[in-house]
Amino acid sequence: MPPRSLLGILNDILDFSKIEAGKVVLEVAPFDLEAVVQNALFMVQQRVESKRIELVLDYRLPRDFPMLIGDQLRLGQVLINLLSNAVKFTETGCAA
Repeated sequence: MPPRSLLGILNDILDFSKIEAGKVVLEVAPFDLEAVVQNALFMVQQRVESKRIELVLDYRLPRDFPMLIGDQLRLGQVLINLLSNAVKFTETGCAA
């Protein structure tokens, strides 16, 4: 994963502070799930390549899959965290 910017780290700290204070406001807006997933994959790709493992994410959205309504940023943060942990704790891939 690329080095995090200081601004990103500060934003995470502010997010934790808001959560603890009960002041998190989730955005409610339409978003494209495909774009969120692709961005999360992009964010962890460098670390995947450096560990010489293959990250396989098998999902298929129907052509008529609707736009979702929710907090695109928060969902992206969750996906990046899950993928980062999967890469971090994977030493070798599995044989298919």
